[in-house]
Amino acid sequence: MDETPITIHDYDPEWPETFEAERRRIGSLLAEYTARIEHIGSTAVPGLGAKPVIDVLAVVTDLPGVWGNLDKLSVGFGYELSHIPADWLFVQRTDDSGQQYNLHLVRESNDQWKDDLLFREYLRTYPVVRDEYETVKRDAAESHPNDITAYNAAKDDFCQSVLSRARADDAIAVPDG
Repeated sequence: MDETPITIHDYDPEWPETFEAERRRIGSLLAEYTARIEHIGSTAVPGLGAKPVIDVLAVVTDLPGVWGNLDKLSVGFGYELSHIPADWLFVQRTDDSGQQYNLHLVRESNDQWKDDLLFREYLRTYPVVRDEYETVKRDAAESHPNDITAYNAAKDDFCQSVLSRARADDAIAVPDG
C-alpha cells in the first residue's frame, strides 16, 4: 500500500462514518479479544488534512487469540499482515472502492494505545495545534512524497512535542472505552 505517492487530502467529514462502518464490520470477529476499538490517526481529527487512510486501533486483551484468527482477518475481512512490532500486530486492507484501512492490534498492557488516544484528543481540543500539525504533514509529504519512513521521521519531533504537552495537560485524558 505504500507504493502510491504520499498526498495529504483536505478533511473529509465522511471519515468518521467510514471508520464506524469498519468498526461494525470487524467488531464481531474481534469482540472476544478486544477491550475497545477506536478511530485514531489524522482522519479521526475533525478539520485535519490527512492521507485518506482510516486508522483503526483495537486494544487487545488476548493477542494469542488474535494470532489464531489471522486467517479470518485475511480471508474473511481482507486484511493482510504488514509488519509485527514487538507487542502488537499491524494489518492493512483496501476495499473495493479503494478506501485503505490500517488496523493496529495493540496489547492492552502496551501504553502505546493510550498515547495514540492522548495525541488524538489533544489535536481535537486545540485547533491551532491541529493546524500546525497539518502544515508539518503537508511539508513532510512535499519533501518525501515516495518515502513513508522519511515522511514519518519528518513529523516525529512535532508529534513527540504534542504528546509531551498532552501528557502534561490536565484537560486531556484517555476517553473511557
